[in-house]
Amino acid sequence: MIFYRDIFLMKFNQTLVIYNKKIEDCFLLRFNDMYICDNSTDDNIKECNVHYASLNYDKFVYIDMQGNMGLAKAYNKAIDVIKPGQDDYIIIFDQDTHFCADIFDRYIKYIEENPHIDIVCPVVIDSVGVMSPSLILGMKYTHLSSIKEIGNKKINDFSFINSGMCIKGAVFSKIKYDEHLFLDFVDHDFIIKAKTEELEIGICDEIILHQEFSGVTKNSFEQDFTRFQIYAKDSKVFYQKNYKKDYRFILLKRALKLCFIHKRIVFLKELFKKN
Repeated sequence: MIFYRDIFLMKFNQTLVIYNKKIEDCFLLRFNDMYICDNSTDDNIKECNVHYASLNYDKFVYIDMQGNMGLAKAYNKAIDVIKPGQDDYIIIFDQDTHFCADIFDRYIKYIEENPHIDIVCPVVIDSVGVMSPSLILGMKYTHLSSIKEIGNKKINDFSFINSGMCIKGAVFSKIKYDEHLFLDFVDHDFIIKAKTEELEIGICDEIILHQEFSGVTKNSFEQDFTRFQIYAKDSKVFYQKNYKKDYRFILLKRALKLCFIHKRIVFLKELFKKN
């Protein structure tokens, strides 16, 4: 989900990226002037969204992505539609993230005190610990055990997830999201690009978001296998592009865990198949 706000003019525009979820069930509808990018593949949900959008055309702009085009394409589409000015800001959220009611006020305060920062990142916590910033250890991106660890590292030691990220409009004249990535590593790839362009990244530890952990519920074999295929494909693109190394040992632990859960070796076969 993407929110846009012109910080200094106090003007709201929002873009919401949804996937198989009814617009009317989104809490973000309390905001006006919203752009909605619909990645839904469920025909019944899509029909409901098209109908709802037609009844509320004065409140938001509905953008049909014509199926699930992935996160990167949805983000880029939203950016193209919004056309943010160089000094405007776009804030990205995930539908599973809970954020504080005064988040915009906190961003305004941070930006006024740090106008040189191009990308402002909040702290995101899930059931494991601090998931963003995540610590870069070679080719791995790991949780921090506590917020206190942030102060002991340099900004280049970290990567960040999209959720809650506040990005200056000028950034998008230099970099965009890589549409070769469908779902995973979209955010980490974006941060690598930002660092390559020597853009200024800051951490606002006064903004703490809470992310729901989707891995708690047990999925069917079909769900886990489809999800693993997406993860494996995105991993290949990301690691070969940014590290020029074989990515498969990074996924081995996940593949073995899924093999154990479902009593099938197909995950290992998928990981090591020739492609």
